[in-house]
Amino acid sequence: MRLRNWKETVEPTIEDTLLDVHPHFIDEPFPWVFHNGNAAWVKVDGKWVCGVIVTFERYHFDERNIWRVYLVRWGGRRKDHHQASFMTGDGNIKPDSPEVRELLRKEGVFI
Repeated sequence: MRLRNWKETVEPTIEDTLLDVHPHFIDEPFPWVFHNGNAAWVKVDGKWVCGVIVTFERYHFDERNIWRVYLVRWGGRRKDHHQASFMTGDGNIKPDSPEVRELLRKEGVFI
């Protein structure tokens, strides 16, 4: 006799699907596909800040996955802004979504 998983017997809800898609912890690597102009949360010097995707830069390959690297701009306008490259595989970049905002609130980030 084969034991079945609960998810095999009950139709998943939208909330269940979102939990499966989004990260469960804020520092968890997350293979999200961003587009130019998307808002993103990035970890800079130990703090989470909201930035904007400038462009996709390249792919990064490791032993198990293919990760994307994006150029992100945050801070002020024009002369006051900062920008750096972030890889989705190191857990330092997340999409600006309600699920990620909730994880940030749990970490004590003021949003």
